[in-house]
Amino acid sequence: MAVSVIALKCPECSSRLCGFDKDRVFFCPSCRAGWEPGEPGRFEKIELSYARPMKPPEKFRLRFYLPFYLYRLSAGCGQSPISARVAELLSRMDKVYVAGYRMTRESYFGEMALIYTEAGVILEEDKNLGDSDRARIGAGTRARDETQPYLRYYPLLIIDKRQDVTDMELCFETAFDKIWAVPFFDLGDQIQEGILGRTFPAIALDTIADFRKVRP
Repeated sequence: MAVSVIALKCPECSSRLCGFDKDRVFFCPSCRAGWEPGEPGRFEKIELSYARPMKPPEKFRLRFYLPFYLYRLSAGCGQSPISARVAELLSRMDKVYVAGYRMTRESYFGEMALIYTEAGVILEEDKNLGDSDRARIGAGTRARDETQPYLRYYPLLIIDKRQDVTDMELCFETAFDKIWAVPFFDLGDQIQEGILGRTFPAIALDTIADFRKVRP
């Protein structure tokens, strides 16, 4: 059986792409771009921005970045009537985040992409990062074709928490925007994400050992 080997080099600048063994999306810190393997020997470019931490811890062992897909959302209703409360909730929803990484027992420890979507988080780009900081990115194990179920599930889950949507016909149109590299901080036994300051056990992230190995 023939095996196709893809060189993990940036198609634009030839720099080594960042990522781990099981990843499906890789990253070029120099070009600030994500690259998703497509046809044999070819990559599809994805816009990438690094988010500025809003709540960094005072002390940490390592800062690294995990990928989040951002989709722009347009929500509406079909022919069936909906309540004023649901209409209000739909009018306020304009984005959906989907994690590009996977975490053990994510529903228990907290799905950060769902939390960001529900909170309407607006990320700000950190334009002052050095090359070594941008290189601490990986764990892109979820490709874009795996994000589709979340684009409807997350909005419905968020609305249903506040108003029962049984028998209501809701419509969602989404458009992919970019990948955000969100800062996370290794505290030893715990990991803290840098936007809302939430923490979870380090063992919940399988790739934490990989991030620790690439520490400069």
